[in-house]
Amino acid sequence: MMNKKLMDEKRFDVRFDPDAVKEYNKLDNSVIDTVNKAIDELEICADEIGKPLSNNNYSKLTGCKEIKLRGFNLRIVFRITNKVVEVLRIVYILAIEERSDDIVFKRVHQRNRELGNLTEDMMKKKLMNSTKWKNKKDAK
Repeated sequence: MMNKKLMDEKRFDVRFDPDAVKEYNKLDNSVIDTVNKAIDELEICADEIGKPLSNNNYSKLTGCKEIKLRGFNLRIVFRITNKVVEVLRIVYILAIEERSDDIVFKRVHQRNRELGNLTEDMMKKKLMNSTKWKNKKDAK
């Protein structure tokens, strides 16, 4: 068994797409703790959790993953980038949306496509300027 310190060591830097920040800020207080815990978990093991997404007729999501918060009917869709900041890899949250009618996938498709069109320098700048996740433990 891994010791507790290694399990809680941050391996990923979580950043938000500007639209995902707006979606996060609109979340009802009844779900915020659950969403925060899921995002905290991304900092530690984003490469080990979430369901890989794929392409279909209306969205190209290969390279993205989703976490379903079923009890709250929410999805967090994210992508792990290879852009390195210090020793961390960046987890870029593309959306936090309700799980109805796959609307989240349509929105993420557009956001993911926009990211794919960026040059490497533009992508680094976007990631460095995006909203960084600050969990409750970091705020103390």
